[in-house]
This record gives sequence, structure tokens and C-alpha cells, in this order.
Amino acid sequence: MEEYDYFKESVPDGISNAIDTYDESLECCGQDAFELLVETFGSSVCGNDLKSATESDYVKFALAMKDYFELSYSPTADDAKTIIHKALTQWGG
Repeated sequence: MEEYDYFKESVPDGISNAIDTYDESLECCGQDAFELLVETFGSSVCGNDLKSATESDYVKFALAMKDYFELSYSPTADDAKTIIHKALTQWGG
């Protein structure tokens, strides 16, 4: 039996927590966060995708946030990097 790594529970939760900290006016849940991850990394998103994310991935995630939440401002690639790294820390990956 394969060990379950909790990626699909912990990382989207970590993303949503980090987004809520980033902008308290946003209401982000785990499903919203997972949608952002899929938009950025594809439907087979996994921990290695986040661990090896590039500047291009961070830009894509930031743009996905802007579009998804219909923001009047654009998060930066550094904002996206911080959000993703907080989620990785929560996951322990």
C-alpha cells in the first residue's frame, strides 16, 4: 500500500492560509487554492512541481490569483513565491 503524503489536503490548505494572510479581504478556501495550483502547474500537480517552481511558475501563479479573485491589482512573482513556500512549509515537503 502506498503511503499517503497529504499533499492534496495540506498544500491547498497552506496556500489558502497564505493567501488569507497576504490579503485579508480575500476569502480563499482549499478548493480555490487547488484550482490556482492546477491553473499554474496542470491537473497532475504534485509536491515536486512546487519544490522546483521557477520564476515563470510564480508569475503564472500570481496572474492566476489576479484572474481567479478578479483583483484590481496584480500580485507579484515574489508574493506568489512567498505563498507557495508557506504552503510547502505547512506540508513539510
